[in-house]
Amino acid sequence: MAIIKNTSAGIFILLIVLVTMFYAINPVFLSSVNIQTMARSMSYSGIIAVGMALCLMSGVIDLSVGSTAAFTSVMFGRAFALWHIDFISSILIALSLAVVIGLFNAFVILKLKVTPFIATISMMFIIRGLANFASNGYSIYPLPEPALMLGYAKPLGVSWAFVAFLIIIIVAHIVMEYSLFGLLTRATGSDREVAVCTEVDVNKVNTVNLVIISLLAGIAGIFISLMLNAGAPTTGTGWEFTAITACAIGGVSLFGYHGNMFGLFCGLAVIQVIQNGIVMIGVSPYLQSVFVGAILLIAMTVDVRRRTYLNLDRV
Repeated sequence: MAIIKNTSAGIFILLIVLVTMFYAINPVFLSSVNIQTMARSMSYSGIIAVGMALCLMSGVIDLSVGSTAAFTSVMFGRAFALWHIDFISSILIALSLAVVIGLFNAFVILKLKVTPFIATISMMFIIRGLANFASNGYSIYPLPEPALMLGYAKPLGVSWAFVAFLIIIIVAHIVMEYSLFGLLTRATGSDREVAVCTEVDVNKVNTVNLVIISLLAGIAGIFISLMLNAGAPTTGTGWEFTAITACAIGGVSLFGYHGNMFGLFCGLAVIQVIQNGIVMIGVSPYLQSVFVGAILLIAMTVDVRRRTYLNLDRV
């Protein structure tokens, strides 16, 4: 009963089981090099997943984040490598554009009343097209020296992207569990009409969360640029679905309100462990998506059953 109520506990147990299984088959799985590789790989989609969790808990979704990361990567590359703008200003320009994308998504969803799925999947194509147009379909490289130095640096033995991911998910945990904004986010995702009746500014809450996820997508796009030493228009392909999958596996309900950052972290780790582990034990890498998809299907089924069993839709 306790595990049914606490999905984070269940996904943590699953994570331990998977790690133990892959380690038993191939002890190299828990080598320091492989752990660092997995941590580095989960950083970029992990940063976006934090924003996705906030959006889902507030009752909206953003499928344009992968394209936003690509556009930010390209514009950072153009500003820094082609326009010769200084490093910090180039970052600010790119992130400002990401914020504009978030505000535009909020306008379409909240003012024009287009459903979040349709609005953001449309933006996914529009922004990806702008990224390709701004780069003529080619990566912008090489980036000047400061980018190369930061991209190859290994704080904590991993990368600056992983450090940023840890800071972001910790801050998000504090905000969601101990701040008024976290309470308002959950209230908005639980029942929008009730939230309005209790004088919650639901449009403002959703706007802030849509801007946050776009900003985090921009940050992820810049970090991938530093790692690749290029502004790449192909950046972020599929990141939105990885983020949603991590949320679902980690107990962040796609129906709003429920979820926490520990569960999200475990969900991200499960995906990374599966993707890395099946390769290390000699299974075809083409089966990665099969395993992840199966876990997602199971997680969604459990979430629906759990909500019905505990009457969570009445929260």
